[in-house]
Amino acid sequence: METPQIDVSIRWCPDGELRYVDIIEATEEFNSRYCIGTGGYGIVYKVVLPSEQVLAVKKFHQTPEVEMTCLKAFRSEIDVLMGIRHRNIVKLYGFCSHAKHLILVYEFVERGSLRKVLNDEEQAVKMDWDKRLNLIKGVANALSYMHHDCSPPIIHRDISSNNVLLDSEYEAHVSDFGTARLLMPDSSNWTSFAGTFRYTAPGMLRCFNIVET
Repeated sequence: METPQIDVSIRWCPDGELRYVDIIEATEEFNSRYCIGTGGYGIVYKVVLPSEQVLAVKKFHQTPEVEMTCLKAFRSEIDVLMGIRHRNIVKLYGFCSHAKHLILVYEFVERGSLRKVLNDEEQAVKMDWDKRLNLIKGVANALSYMHHDCSPPIIHRDISSNNVLLDSEYEAHVSDFGTARLLMPDSSNWTSFAGTFRYTAPGMLRCFNIVET
């Protein structure tokens, strides 16, 4: 399937104009040395603009095997993140659908994923119990906002240490909304899990149908 070409500008950028060409130049056409993370849907790059603003840019995979799945994830993130603002949810600054690339532009969160921090002995030691408790509160606040303050409610479906980012003050920012769903009023209250299967609280098994996705 050929990706529709919108244009070569970054759409929906309330905090200032972003240009596709600036991102291409800043990453030297997405050179791997600017890569700061990889996932099932794409690769995340650190971008430093001429203005010295630092951003994170996700470039989605576009191989034939995963193109449709990644296009759905791309649209899902836009649908969810364009309409919300919360201190514990990563900010989406813009997006671009180009013949060569699908990209999302986010705020840059300095310390990266919680998993990365916990797997780094030096950084993990700095995560004392006060910081860990504050992190948990941050994620809980984000989930409460999505479930109770958004209309329609947002179901993330893939909360994990990979998808919780930490800023310089160890504040949590929930990210990666590629499998998120909007719970429409006329839809069933049942939902399926998505993403990575790890530990699941027993109480959750009583609340949701577990189906293969």
